[in-house]
Order: sequence, then C-alpha cells, then structure tokens
Amino acid sequence: MPTIRTTMRPDQEIDVDDAEYLDLQRQGLLVEEDSQEDVPPATAAPAAPEVPPQPAAVAPKKTGPTKES
Repeated sequence: MPTIRTTMRPDQEIDVDDAEYLDLQRQGLLVEEDSQEDVPPATAAPAAPEVPPQPAAVAPKKTGPTKES
C-alpha cells in the first residue's frame, strides 16, 4: 500500500491501495515530492483587508434661473 499526500490535504499522509493510487495520479491529485522535502502544514496567507466602499463623489447642484421678479 503506497503512502501518499494529496493536493487537497498535503499535510496528511494516507495509505491507499494500488487502484486508488492510480486513480488519484490520473486526476493529478497527488503531491509530487521532490528530493524528499518535508511538506509544511497547509497554511494560507492572511486575506488582504477589505477596502471600505468609498462614498460616490457628489456633483454640486446646478441652479437654474430663479423667479425673483
């Protein structure tokens, strides 16, 4: 039984049978380990803070002719 790491959970090693191994390999879901490097736990960079929406620029009101007579 091969012990593998998948791209979905690279921090966990799982034992699979030969048929499952070939299926995961065919789908491209196996982590290819180069030179026996340790795969660090799956961590993500913190998300960038959301920029609060900016108020729309308000155009000055146009004043039309007035009735002052």
